[in-house]
Amino acid sequence: MFLETLPVGAIYRGKERRAHPRRIIDEHGELIIPSENMILPCRVVNISTGGAKVMCDALPPSGSKVTLVMSSGKRFEGATTRYGNGELGLQFTAPAKDE
Repeated sequence: MFLETLPVGAIYRGKERRAHPRRIIDEHGELIIPSENMILPCRVVNISTGGAKVMCDALPPSGSKVTLVMSSGKRFEGATTRYGNGELGLQFTAPAKDE
C-alpha cells in the first residue's frame, strides 16, 4: 500500500525503513531556504520526529538547509534529502520549536 492511499492521520504500518513512523497529514506550511533568500509555500504530506515529505512549486538542491514552518507555527530545522514524483524529502536536524 502506498502512503498516498492512506487516510489523513493514519500511520503507515507496512515494511518501513525509516527510523521514525510517519503520520499522514495534509497541512499547508512554508519552506524557508536561507541560502536562496526564499520562502516557498508548501503542502506537508507526511511527518515524523525525524523528517517530512512536502510538495512545493520550486525545489532547493539536495542537502540544502531549510526550515519547515507548519500552519500551527511549529518550526522544524532540517535539510533536503531527495526529490521524486513531485515531492521533497526533509530530514530534521533539530527538535521542533513552537513559535
